[in-house]
Amino acid sequence: MKCRFGKGLGDSLGKTLAGWGVAGLVLALPLLAQAGPAPIPPGAVLAVMHNVEVPDQDEEAQLQDGVTATFWYGQELDVDGKHYYATFVWHTRDSAARQGEDFAAPEVQVRLADATFELTHPGQTPAYSIRSIERKIGFFGGREKPEEVDGKRQAVEQRTADGRLLLAVPTATFDNGVVTKGYTMLLFNPNKKPEDDGWVWSYLGQVRTGEDNSAACDEGAVMPCIGSDGELSFVAGQGPLPQVQVKVSGTTFQGPGKIRSLAAADNLTYVYDSKSQQYTSQELASGQP
Repeated sequence: MKCRFGKGLGDSLGKTLAGWGVAGLVLALPLLAQAGPAPIPPGAVLAVMHNVEVPDQDEEAQLQDGVTATFWYGQELDVDGKHYYATFVWHTRDSAARQGEDFAAPEVQVRLADATFELTHPGQTPAYSIRSIERKIGFFGGREKPEEVDGKRQAVEQRTADGRLLLAVPTATFDNGVVTKGYTMLLFNPNKKPEDDGWVWSYLGQVRTGEDNSAACDEGAVMPCIGSDGELSFVAGQGPLPQVQVKVSGTTFQGPGKIRSLAAADNLTYVYDSKSQQYTSQELASGQP
């Protein structure tokens, strides 16, 4: 599907993408997404998504009604011989929704949107064309902030049997002295047609893999210090989407004032829940306590 826009945005796209012809990256299986220079700068992504003027290197734009749009993440992908640059932008509520607030409540999430570009003219200017723009693919985060991208870990990709691609973006979100580690799960359907249900990109929830309370424990003076990590892997499930398994290591609380080492029994399995359309822990999905 190629998105169509009026003359104003078409002209804006041509100007915005001019000069950003970047050759594709080749990714190998198993896929750990490769880091490298962005083929399209964040300001250009915001400009194209919202038809506003934004300096190339700006990662934030003020929109109508007090909404703030902020570049969150970008990833190059190779699927079925085509090269894409997928970008994600989060949005606050409008000023009317925030009126009278001193701070956002923990349950207030942000809206996630995407703009995906396809490399259609390698070596030319512009080299990329718009594949899709979707201004709402889900809500995530808390306190009107997104999950924080963890630049120390690489994103993980997994192809599905029906030609889609799972993208797990590493996150490490700090709140109340604790860093919660995990992955934001996103599903890319490059073959989606306009008449098909759903989205080109879908938000499939969060997979938690570890935590670290070193900022709050004061080297054990306030409370025991714990820290854990998890290694992500995919296994075939009963449905079209794979299960996500997390092999954990490190320490966790055992009781008041006590910690223990994590073992194989603590490993986690997440399954896709068709009702919520998100990944959830296998215990919750099966109704176990």
